[in-house]
Amino acid sequence: MVPDAALSSRNSLQSEDSVIASLARATHTSHEVVKNLYDEEVAKLHAHSTVKNFIGVIAGRRVKQRLTRRAAVV
Repeated sequence: MVPDAALSSRNSLQSEDSVIASLARATHTSHEVVKNLYDEEVAKLHAHSTVKNFIGVIAGRRVKQRLTRRAAVV
């Protein structure tokens, strides 16, 4: 039997991969660039947040904003 924490961690990683892949497709940006930006945003949020439930959602939104702003400038 797999412990609940391991299942939660695995589901979280699958969810992150799904968000990263979706953002990469939507913004026509490489998966690696999106992953780096996502990891950067998650790290910032973890450092400054007391409630950590929605960090992935907020990080995804911030990455999308950064990428769309960058595309508008180019």
